Amino acid sequence: MAKRILTVFAHPDDAETMAGGTLLKWAKEGHEITLCLITDGDKGTADPNDTPAAVVARRRIEQARAAAHLGARVVTLGYEDGMLQPTLDLRRDLVRVMRRVRPNVVVAGDPTVWFRHGTYINHPDHRVAAQSAVEALYPAVKKHGIFPELLAEGLEPHVVEDVWLGPTDEADTWIDIAEVFEEKIALICEHASQFPPAPTRAAFTRMAREVGQERGLALAESFRTLRLSSSTVRSIAGGPALST
Repeated sequence: MAKRILTVFAHPDDAETMAGGTLLKWAKEGHEITLCLITDGDKGTADPNDTPAAVVARRRIEQARAAAHLGARVVTLGYEDGMLQPTLDLRRDLVRVMRRVRPNVVVAGDPTVWFRHGTYINHPDHRVAAQSAVEALYPAVKKHGIFPELLAEGLEPHVVEDVWLGPTDEADTWIDIAEVFEEKIALICEHASQFPPAPTRAAFTRMAREVGQERGLALAESFRTLRLSSSTVRSIAGGPALST
């Protein structure tokens, strides 16, 4: 049965770089994908003569091409790039998206990750987006009493079944992406203003190999996963879930 997949990340290109191989495989299986972008990526330029409007326009075109590759829909929230904070307004906006899309699966960042590869400090927008997504998922999206104004918009509570967080240092799920790896590189390179082909291929090949080595796979992506239910206590206890 086809599932609804919602990704929640800060910038154009985040979903493709962090989970592009997995998304490509899900797209081929016929699942419905929605990409939620919290910012428009307006700081994504090294050219001091670029205006924010020009950067946003360019990145929207790039994102549309990448989304077409996945057969995905794009939802944008329009927050300023580089300035994200884990506010209640952001949490409410993410709950709104989740209740509208009503996904079976949400893919987001792992908010516990600060450093990667010995060379990278995780972008603060990535961490804020990840934290805000997790805080929207529990308990806000499933509770009538949280953001009751959304009920007036016709947006009823929803329980997301599965959460996939990545990249992560606490992986429990590995996806073999060898068969779609060339497509993943092409998908990422749709964001041409951010990813030149040669270093992109080298970097993502290295990362996929390192992840795959953990499970004897040539090329892989990994995730920290959670299985949610309407009743957390009953889920942990192993009993039937109640709508509470």
